[in-house]
Amino acid sequence: MKRAAVILVILATCIAAWTASFARDFAMPTLVPATAMAARDVHAQEKLAFAADPYDTERKASIFQAALLEHGVLAILIVFTNDGEERVNLANARFQLITRDRAKAEPYSMDDLRRALTAIRAPGSRGQDRMPLPLPGKGSVHGGLSNRDRDELQRAMFSVRAVDAHASRQGFLFFDVTGLDNPAQGARLYVTGIADNRGHELMYFEVALGPADQGQAGSDQP
Repeated sequence: MKRAAVILVILATCIAAWTASFARDFAMPTLVPATAMAARDVHAQEKLAFAADPYDTERKASIFQAALLEHGVLAILIVFTNDGEERVNLANARFQLITRDRAKAEPYSMDDLRRALTAIRAPGSRGQDRMPLPLPGKGSVHGGLSNRDRDELQRAMFSVRAVDAHASRQGFLFFDVTGLDNPAQGARLYVTGIADNRGHELMYFEVALGPADQGQAGSDQP
């Protein structure tokens, strides 16, 4: 009887631990209009606003199960708010991050993000210097990334093709910031390729993600 009781206790503990590890389902942050966010660029004439919020601390990045910052990955929440009367087309939108050290980065694709999160690298090296290394995870894995983490990142990744009139849309972009402490400091995010409902390209958007170091030169444009 004692042995059976011990086995039951062990099983109950294992089940409780397993359940706890899956208890927190991923949820996107509450949608806030771009016009109400701190880091924003508002085009009053076009009635379109773009905003960005870098998840550059462990507390903020903990929304994700994957250890993004430990792998040199910066998640940036972006929001578009369209206060106009017509749809805005984002199908050809291009995003570029320019860090304080003038490095330029495009957002990771899902495949690139998976490789970044399952790679080993030398300290301070950039993403192209990484070697693939499958890491264990919960459930089945795809190239070392668990199904749970992969699905979570896919749900979060920005994939919006258009923003309807009087609407806001959001999602995350993921960038390689390997070797940078405080990666948002002095960084700027640019957006080009946005078009109105008739196909006319709009002016680019530019958002400063964090204060620049004193004495830093002016920003580069994409």
